[in-house]
Amino acid sequence: MKMHSVFGVLLLIIIPVLTDKINIMKNSKMESWISTENFTTIIKKSFFYAKCCNIFLSESIYDVDTLFHQFINIYPREYVLHKIIYDCRGYFLLGPTDEEIEKAIRVVPSSLSTTEILVIINGELKNTSKLFNVSLFGNSNANIVSRSGIWTLSENYLKPRFFFKVHSYEELMSEFNIIDMKGRELQVCTFYQPPFSYLNKTIKKIIDGVEEDVFLADSDKEKDGIEMKIFLVMAEKLNFTWTIRKLKGKYRYGRRINSSYWDGGVIQLVLEKKVDLAFGNVRLTPNHYEFVNMSTPWIQMLTKFLVPRPQPITNFWAVMRPFSMDCWILVLIMIIAKSMYMYIRARVDPKFPKRFRSFFCTITELIGRLVGTWVPRNIANARFELHLWQTAGFLLVTAYCSSLAARLTNSEYEDRIDTIRQFLEANLLWGHEGPVPYWPDYVDVDDIYASQLSSRYTPVKGQEAYIHTLIEQRKFAIYGFVIDSIFFPEDDIFKEHIKNYRLMKQSTGNYYSSFVIQSWLLQHIDMVMLWLRESGIALFHLNNVMHRRISFNLREVVKEHDGFDGIYKRLGLTPLGVGFLTLIVGLLASTIRFFYELKQASNSRSIREVFRDIQKKRKMYKSSIYKKNYHKEAESIDHNSSNKNFDSFVIKSVNHTTNTESTQKYNDKIFHNNLGNI
Repeated sequence: MKMHSVFGVLLLIIIPVLTDKINIMKNSKMESWISTENFTTIIKKSFFYAKCCNIFLSESIYDVDTLFHQFINIYPREYVLHKIIYDCRGYFLLGPTDEEIEKAIRVVPSSLSTTEILVIINGELKNTSKLFNVSLFGNSNANIVSRSGIWTLSENYLKPRFFFKVHSYEELMSEFNIIDMKGRELQVCTFYQPPFSYLNKTIKKIIDGVEEDVFLADSDKEKDGIEMKIFLVMAEKLNFTWTIRKLKGKYRYGRRINSSYWDGGVIQLVLEKKVDLAFGNVRLTPNHYEFVNMSTPWIQMLTKFLVPRPQPITNFWAVMRPFSMDCWILVLIMIIAKSMYMYIRARVDPKFPKRFRSFFCTITELIGRLVGTWVPRNIANARFELHLWQTAGFLLVTAYCSSLAARLTNSEYEDRIDTIRQFLEANLLWGHEGPVPYWPDYVDVDDIYASQLSSRYTPVKGQEAYIHTLIEQRKFAIYGFVIDSIFFPEDDIFKEHIKNYRLMKQSTGNYYSSFVIQSWLLQHIDMVMLWLRESGIALFHLNNVMHRRISFNLREVVKEHDGFDGIYKRLGLTPLGVGFLTLIVGLLASTIRFFYELKQASNSRSIREVFRDIQKKRKMYKSSIYKKNYHKEAESIDHNSSNKNFDSFVIKSVNHTTNTESTQKYNDKIFHNNLGNI
């Protein structure tokens, strides 16, 4: 009895299993209602961009087993079953009824425009099916195939989207080239940002129940700018209309709060899907790209500073400039060493000129010989040293004079600021309108000098008067970007202040400029952007706008004004100040020394009495010379009036001359002795 009952239970278990196995084998051998050729067309049309596929099967797999095996035999790439891999943008959903498929669609990331969905219903599909609710498919591309018909979802760049029925598998949506948006109106956002956009005039307009400031854009002057021109070409090629709203708030691009939240700017508007596209020199950075879709960049730009131009200066110490400080120190050491040698030599060698036994006299004579103004006769036993010394002095003086003449007759300027290190050493500040920037987007935070630029930042908005004062004091640098060797300040308010500024050579970084767009629009904008770049149209608009709208001052900042201009200047007192100072000090020192000697010789007498004695003896000396000359002339007249012979005349003349010279020498000796006694 027990054996019979156990056998009965086993039959109840085995028979259904065998039945299911037979059904599976029958289904696998059944011929599909979709031919292999048509199935290949369906896969080709539905999965054009996807690199792999995520497959979802209904619970009752026996009804769709044939179609499943047919798919995996045709599909040429990898696939996963009942699992989502986000890098696999293709999704194949297979089931007998639409209710089961609807549940699977809700877990598909359909908000991405690159998602491709293929739905096959192994049964009839009514027009009232929930699968025709387009909100389930978001921005994705979708095709639905059933026994009762073929449907394809309209393009994601049209609103409203809808499913329309096609008559053949060849009519399913697939790849696209230049699309036609059929006049769909896009919501766009930008701001006044020369040379990218010159939109300025606005009107009030109600958009989605909210009053917005919308750019009028009613003239060619308003619709000017590099990125504005590129945007207009996109609108023409993709056939869409637009409304450009003005950006609100204090942010241009916005600011990252944390890993999942962005505050303000065009980034937030695109993130919240309030606008479809935004432009205005938006940087293509990882910081932006983590939140929104960025188009293919149209140009790369360098970021640089405008720094104050070197001003012409008149240096009091200009006569020292021909030699560096190291050279002057070496000359001083050479003079001292040579003086010590001459001084010691004179003390040791009795045949050496005795005047070198005084260190002061030695150093004075060597300086005089070095500059070529001292040539005493007595150089016995010192000819070799002094000749070498004067030769070196000749070379030094020649080099000094030639360099000095070139320097003093040309304008001298302050040192240029061309590197970030020099920028920091000059203690310059910089800033821009809006909030404090996100530093990795502006500077290289890994560079030892560039990372310090954040400490020199000062906000501009709200303290324009303070910034203008800093500009007048040459303590502020203007931040901007360079396009095709033309500098543009990031804030338009600085254009009137760049007259006395120049472009710093070293850049602080570089970045690519892109459009911010919704995901469903990404492929289409990228396609047109690549076409504009490859055809040279983007470059044409860049050159055209800059040729028409760029001021002379923006072009002038790349030119250097502190070079030689071929004009020589007249010398003033200041550049020769050290020379005149040396003259005054020398004259003052010699005067003090003279009065000191007079004081030593006068004993207790006053300086005035000493001068009177000198004046009297000077008159006596002159009167004695005058008398001697008078006697000489009288004798000469008497000699000419007489008829003496020539020989006696010569003898007397010689005697007279000899006596006169002796008398003069004697008188000179007496005069010098008297001065010495004084």
